[in-house]
Amino acid sequence: MKNQGIHKALEKVDWRKRAYFMRKFQIRTPKNKHIISMSDEEFLKWADRKSMTVFHNWEQTDEYFELYMTYMRGKMQRDLETVYDVVSEKAKQGDEKAVKLFLQMHKDMTQLQKSMNRTQTKQEKVQEEDDDDLEI
Repeated sequence: MKNQGIHKALEKVDWRKRAYFMRKFQIRTPKNKHIISMSDEEFLKWADRKSMTVFHNWEQTDEYFELYMTYMRGKMQRDLETVYDVVSEKAKQGDEKAVKLFLQMHKDMTQLQKSMNRTQTKQEKVQEEDDDDLEI
C-alpha cells in the first residue's frame, strides 16, 4: 500500500498538523481532496487558525522531522523501485550500461541486506543479554 508508513505515523498527530503535513506534501486520501486544493487562507479558516506561524514553528520540532523522514523514506523507496524497474527492463533488452548498473544495484542491495541482518542480530543479542539480567 502506497505511503502506509506515513499514514500510520500521521495517525498519532493532532488533526490540524496532520492536515497541514498532508496538504504541504500533497499526500492524497479519499477523504482529504478538499484540503489538498485549499489556499492558505481557506486552510487557516478550515483549521480555525489565524496564521500559519503555528505550523511553521511546528516544522522546527522533532515530531515534524520524524514525520518528514518517514515520508522521505517512503518516497525514496518508491523512486528506487521505479528506477529498478526501468534499469531491469533496459538490461533485459541488452543495454550494456543498464546491465552494469543492474548488477551493481543487485550487489549493493545484497550488501545492504547483509548489513541489516548483522545489525538485527546484534540488537537481538543485546536484547537477550538485557533479558538475562532480569530477576524474578
